Amino acid sequence: MHNKAVTSKGNKMTTYFLRGDVIWLNYYVDGKRFRKSTKLKNTSENIKLVERQIIPQLLNKIVSGDIYKKKPKTFRYYGNIFLESKEDNKTYFLKCGYWKRVIEYFGDRNIDEITRLHVKQYLTSLDMKSKSKNSYKSCIKEIFELAVDDGVIENNPALNIRLRADIKHPIEYYSREEVYKILSVADGIIRPYLLIAFNTGMRSGEILGLQIGDFKDDGYIHIKRTRSKGIIGNGKTGNAIRKVPYSKEILDSVKSIKTNNIFLFDYIDDSSLLRSQWLHVTEKANVRRLRLYATRHTFATIMLKEKIVSLNELAGLLGHSTAKVTLQHYASVIDADLNSLGSNFSLFGGHNTVTVKKEESLNSL
Repeated sequence: MHNKAVTSKGNKMTTYFLRGDVIWLNYYVDGKRFRKSTKLKNTSENIKLVERQIIPQLLNKIVSGDIYKKKPKTFRYYGNIFLESKEDNKTYFLKCGYWKRVIEYFGDRNIDEITRLHVKQYLTSLDMKSKSKNSYKSCIKEIFELAVDDGVIENNPALNIRLRADIKHPIEYYSREEVYKILSVADGIIRPYLLIAFNTGMRSGEILGLQIGDFKDDGYIHIKRTRSKGIIGNGKTGNAIRKVPYSKEILDSVKSIKTNNIFLFDYIDDSSLLRSQWLHVTEKANVRRLRLYATRHTFATIMLKEKIVSLNELAGLLGHSTAKVTLQHYASVIDADLNSLGSNFSLFGGHNTVTVKKEESLNSL
């Protein structure tokens, strides 16, 4: 084996040598040694070519950092890797639609050409609340992170992008009188749904995931699962697995449901399938038509306004991860209630006539 040094930088040499009858290169990049065949035969003409052209070009690439720099791949390439990594995620079928829209938007553009501004412009173009945009932002960020891991980009342009805060609208809920009107006209499958919803504050997916065995003899509904568009889950948060009390009226209504399905509400596996019945009920009861989710807000608001439970107790009933989450949703209800203390209220200045009285629970509805 014959080695000939052509140039050097510090103690790192770029050389060529012969292996058999073929000219090979010997060089270093970032302290790592490489050997590569030129596939040229050992002739005087080829030796001159290696010395005067191939090695100088190789040195330029080493200095510029272009050598062995990975060629950028498309956003779609890393997007597909991202989708594969999420296939075992319990929310895959619920979120894959959002993820695929992101991948389709950036598509076959080289991922190193997509800038932070491009990401911001895309997120701004989405006609939805910032809270909903977070699913898209998270997807973009994770896809760029795969490209960082692959060494084709150095920085993730989707990191630390802040979305404009959503305008908070007042919580919409029904009064006790409106709930009585609604329940007085509700019939069919929506009646047991509404009885459960108004009296427990359970999420729609939790109600539609109920089985008769979840109504235990201890007087509590043991919430173990959710059901949404055919997907069975185990709750939105770690606190979603919980129990809430039920009344005899609820149990009687549930037992009246005729179905061979393991789930009480049969084929109804999404609240959208109750939309027409809900419209009919609100029209017949002559009340405002709020979203069906307002049943949960109604339960939470009345429980707080009438001081039936504390904030911590309500957080447990609703399945919130912390009381802080509950406070974020219902702070306006608590703030409005402070006026009931009166202008002469004094906690330590003499006799205080202000009392807090617990009212009957919604189980009487």
